[in-house]
Amino acid sequence: LGLALALLADILDSTVKNGDDVDRKLGVPMLGLLPLVSEKESGGDPQRLVRAFVDEGLDGFRELVRTLRTSLTLASMQKPANIILVTSSVPGEGKTTTSCNIAEAFGQMEKTLLIDCDMRRPSVAKKFGLPSGKPGLSNAVAYPEMLDECIQTVEEVGIDVISSGPVPPNPLELLGSKNFRDILDTLRQRYSRIIVDSAPMQAVSDALYLSTIVDGVVYIVKADSTKDRLAKEGIQRLDDNNARVIGVVLNQVDIEREARYADSYSGYYDPYAYTSEKSES
Repeated sequence: LGLALALLADILDSTVKNGDDVDRKLGVPMLGLLPLVSEKESGGDPQRLVRAFVDEGLDGFRELVRTLRTSLTLASMQKPANIILVTSSVPGEGKTTTSCNIAEAFGQMEKTLLIDCDMRRPSVAKKFGLPSGKPGLSNAVAYPEMLDECIQTVEEVGIDVISSGPVPPNPLELLGSKNFRDILDTLRQRYSRIIVDSAPMQAVSDALYLSTIVDGVVYIVKADSTKDRLAKEGIQRLDDNNARVIGVVLNQVDIEREARYADSYSGYYDPYAYTSEKSES
């Protein structure tokens, strides 16, 4: 009876839990996963996750970001992906934190720029503690000669950042302008890798448009939270728009639980000291 109930619960569960679900329910490659970090591990500071490459601790998290970087590098060997768009289905899936970490990981190897194109709810500047009031993307699009003034260097993590700037009344109109495309072409010549953080797919059409002018899309799915229907619809919309979906990043995975109950995952998690056995040894 217990086994039957467990199977029934699994059948009725419409969320994405692990890599098997990504393959079976979404039908796209899984680039990697990022763990659920407890308040104790983060020291009570949620912004610490964007400093994983410079702060002590969070070694496992940092290694999994490097694994994600490797997956993206390998996926773009045949067809380069110098400009990568990061999006998700709905707000709250960790899209911006993942964008920051991907940028930082690439920043260790090559000249990297992170652009905050989520102009409705921008948060990149806040996550890096950048001074408010600095010109950003909206300023650069309105006045292209200001582009250099809009680029801020975050020296501690080794990347450049363009924040959103003042929120415009119609972000999609601004992102769809010729000035924005010209700016992206200019930046492509300056940087080896550009990571673009965008609005979620289900909220507005910004990411759908941006997917047509970048080299590839990384889709963030929050484990045990995002409904598979929402994620599948978002990925299908990108596919219908002829966007190149490089793959999915499964975010906030309960590593200890998965390692405990899924034998196929335990070997993968152990090297990163996320299982209870590893942490006790």
